[in-house]
Amino acid sequence: MCGIVGIYRPEGQIDKERMASACRLIRHRGPDASNVFLDGAVALGHQRLKIIDLSDSANQPMTDADEQVVLVFNGEIYNYRELRKQLLDLGHEFRTNGDTEVLLHMYLQYGKQCLTYLRGMFAFAVWDKRRRVLLLARDRLGIKPLYYRANGGGLCFGSEIKALLALDDHPVRINAQSFHDYLTFRYTISPNTMFRGIEKLPPGHSLEFSDTGIKIDRYWSLDFEKKQSMGDEDWIRAFRERFTETVAYHMVSDVPVGILLSGGLDSSVVAAVAQSQLTQKIKTFSVAFNDGGIFDERPYARLMAKHLGTDHHDIGMTAQDFIATLPQFIWHMDEPMADPAALPLYAVSQLSRQHVKVVLSGEGSDELLGGYAFWSQFKGYNRLKLFKRLPAPLREAVFGTLNRTVFHSERLDKYLKMSRHPLSRYGALVPSFQDCVFTEEEKWNLYGESFRACALKDSVDKVRAAYEEAEKFEFLDQMLFVSMTQWLPEDLLLKADKMTMAHSLELRVPFLDHVLVDFAARIPGHLKVRKQGAGYSVKYILKKAFADMLPQEIVEREKLGFPVPYAKWFAAEMREMLQDVLLSQSARSSGILNPQAVETLLKSYFSQPSVERSAWDPQAKQIWSLFVFELWRQRFQVNDGI
Repeated sequence: MCGIVGIYRPEGQIDKERMASACRLIRHRGPDASNVFLDGAVALGHQRLKIIDLSDSANQPMTDADEQVVLVFNGEIYNYRELRKQLLDLGHEFRTNGDTEVLLHMYLQYGKQCLTYLRGMFAFAVWDKRRRVLLLARDRLGIKPLYYRANGGGLCFGSEIKALLALDDHPVRINAQSFHDYLTFRYTISPNTMFRGIEKLPPGHSLEFSDTGIKIDRYWSLDFEKKQSMGDEDWIRAFRERFTETVAYHMVSDVPVGILLSGGLDSSVVAAVAQSQLTQKIKTFSVAFNDGGIFDERPYARLMAKHLGTDHHDIGMTAQDFIATLPQFIWHMDEPMADPAALPLYAVSQLSRQHVKVVLSGEGSDELLGGYAFWSQFKGYNRLKLFKRLPAPLREAVFGTLNRTVFHSERLDKYLKMSRHPLSRYGALVPSFQDCVFTEEEKWNLYGESFRACALKDSVDKVRAAYEEAEKFEFLDQMLFVSMTQWLPEDLLLKADKMTMAHSLELRVPFLDHVLVDFAARIPGHLKVRKQGAGYSVKYILKKAFADMLPQEIVEREKLGFPVPYAKWFAAEMREMLQDVLLSQSARSSGILNPQAVETLLKSYFSQPSVERSAWDPQAKQIWSLFVFELWRQRFQVNDGI
């Protein structure tokens, strides 16, 4: 795991000191070695975190024997040993024992097509001097980030935005559409970032930059159409075998490996499978809030650790700890992201790094296997399928009659709308799925006069576009597709990368190994979300596959996510800070938000008793989103408004 940065400027000189400065800004991603490659119009920088092949000969940037191809790479290629053997059979020679040189030779052998052979998480850049082409690529699920900016006939790229900002003198300005989207989803959606002119390479894509310009290609997409016919027990057995193999791949390391253990089902399965493959005790780590109740899952994590016999460590956070972490959270995230669970992740990463260099987590299981309670909200979908068998004129006549009687209801209206259109056109569904922070109307009422002049598109359109791409899939698979292409890479994986790498800690996510993902996409929906009695069992196949390795309390636990008690703190420990930031002269003069509208929102929130505020309070989410944005705007000195 590492940090990469680079620039290709066909016309003009490259400042070596600027490259060194950009590298220093991302030193936390790889403090073990730092190097810069310069070749006329190209400069590549690398910060190394030594995980596999700890020798200095594996340092980057890495060149081929003829010094015509140069690679900088962030991530892990889990099948590098198999690929190395194939390359040896083809006549390639190696001077190191790690995955970086294997990736370099895969490019030499296959060019851009090497991407289809790679099993892992990665963001890398290859400078091919022979063709005068700079190739950028990002892994299939978006586990590792990669940003770029094209301007003045050149292109710069990096693992973090702050490195790009150090490479040129462009003013830091806000992407107005990204801010509009952020207030809906609490994150920005690829390819946009909050910085005007800086973009994210989407997951599963490559970018080639040459004298002829930029070419972006998609080399992988999630496909739920290739279903297989097997009995339930065969599916459960096959899933257990595949996941066990995947964890084995993710345990390969020349440094100690641990587990982020929350006490939930997903991380408990990862810990159980990992520990079963070792003779020594694996180290496990958890974090919770000292407020207790739903905010403290440590009893479950300790239960699981005791069950497995792991070497367990945990930490508790207070409101003061949360507040003290805010500046580092804002700096390391690069963009505003209003997911408060990022801060406890920062804390547990700091704890973990005192003991190990690599951790595994259960990230991605919910999106892959249908783990959210949201799926059960559409238990009427089977009834809808029966209803859709009726001829359309008869459906309309039935509902027309019901709408004029006492039987009229919003549920009936929803059935009628969903029977008329695919999900991509069913506007009422999309906001509820994405759990919008502000509605479109609320956002426009919040904006300052100058920001209202921007030409902004409805943010929900971006999610509708994802549904359109998924229309060929079954209902549940549509939900999973949108979740895995939106929420997962833009929020969960981004915060996971930034908060762990802030402490030079490599995070691996076995549920998102693309070989396992492709396999899981073929599993029928009834093995993911299964009707049981009056309710539904989510992630059914995961529970059945590994129930014998877990305490029953863990298997039967209801999913909570990671609730953070910031709503309660707003009325006490954080109240003065909120007002100082959101009503500051800097915020008022930016022109982005209407100060009176912000003040009204704060007054409305503080006028209600704090005991009524839950971890999911809608107004608290709105205030938190505005607060995080303003902290970011001031930290990155975005002072020109739009």
